[in-house]
Amino acid sequence: MLFVLCAGVNAFAQNIEQIYMKSGSVVEGYIAEQNPGKYLIVQTTKATIVANSDSLRNKITERISVENLPPEWKEWAEENNKYIDNAGVKQLELVTLEFKNSVYSKVFILEKGSLVKFIDLSPNRYTFKWGDMYRTVKSERPDNLFSGLKEVVVLADGSTVDGQIIEQFPGKDLKIVTDKNEVLSYKFDQVKQINTEKLNPKMDLWPQVQLLDKISVKGEDSDLVGFISSRTLGKELVIEFENGNKRTIPQNQILSYAKIPNENYIAVYDKVIKEGEILLDGKPAYFVPLKTVGQYLVLDSIVSAQNTVGDTIYVEANLGGANVPVTLVKAHVENVAFANGKRKWEIPCPVITYQDLVQSHVEIKKEATPLGNLKVSFVVKEVGDYVLYMQGKEEYIVINVIEKNKQ
Repeated sequence: MLFVLCAGVNAFAQNIEQIYMKSGSVVEGYIAEQNPGKYLIVQTTKATIVANSDSLRNKITERISVENLPPEWKEWAEENNKYIDNAGVKQLELVTLEFKNSVYSKVFILEKGSLVKFIDLSPNRYTFKWGDMYRTVKSERPDNLFSGLKEVVVLADGSTVDGQIIEQFPGKDLKIVTDKNEVLSYKFDQVKQINTEKLNPKMDLWPQVQLLDKISVKGEDSDLVGFISSRTLGKELVIEFENGNKRTIPQNQILSYAKIPNENYIAVYDKVIKEGEILLDGKPAYFVPLKTVGQYLVLDSIVSAQNTVGDTIYVEANLGGANVPVTLVKAHVENVAFANGKRKWEIPCPVITYQDLVQSHVEIKKEATPLGNLKVSFVVKEVGDYVLYMQGKEEYIVINVIEKNKQ
């Protein structure tokens, strides 16, 4: 039987693991504490538990209206069509189960009988016996996440494999997704060492460590808090501290491990953009030619995009760096003289001038992304046409801005 302690710690999505138990239970979260060979404690975001009904002593059922449900239950009930219609009010039936040695509050029963299976979406800590664990599966790092840690598996023959360990059968096998997106499996007796390194070489290590390691060592009054940077299987590990010091600890001197969320972790997301590619609000930007008439650059009816007043526009580009000069100009209307042979006439047209491109005062935010891409953003505050010029491009990004109720 499992023992549950409520906890409010938020498990970081990039460290989420699915821990499969021999009983059929599956918990999602991170291993907050473990004593190899004895027990492990999992800080969960979701748990699907299978338990024997023999020790069930009491069951309290309540129906909770949708407006009083936590967001995670609302989403789950909607996706799985579990709401009950009570006189036009949507409700979800949750149950509190009291077993001999544990209580599970407000869970949803999935199966009944000699075994009871239920789902718990509340943040909780579950304690398991070490031998109950079957395998662990770790969520792959999102493609657009560029901070965190990666593993380097050192094999017995001295070769190395870089990537992310995504699956383990404790003491038997592990599976790693390599930096080349290959999936490779190894038996533990093939693995000599597992090193952990920062994912983004442009960032310091500590903001990339999502969960700090806390180690209890035999004969020492206080725990060690740092980052396990290396494990030599069956022998020792190396813990690194924020001040840069390191310490090697023999495996047989370690009493337990724990994980602590790092408040200084920074999740850095970015977009992989092809060389020379320019995106407007996430889509390939369409560049518009402007006709030169005298001192004016005349806008046509063709635009790159249409937006409404108050919108924020984003332009992202891979141009070999973030130092490319960029100018945003709001077009104004001028009488432009056109000629056809001897005949001349003036037409009011939206235009900009080369002087506008030099002296524009329309505010833009320009920054370098973690991958070194150029990112430009600006808010369109007035109706009209806006022209974005990027040095090196012969054409322009033209954005037509209208009132919201006219879109």
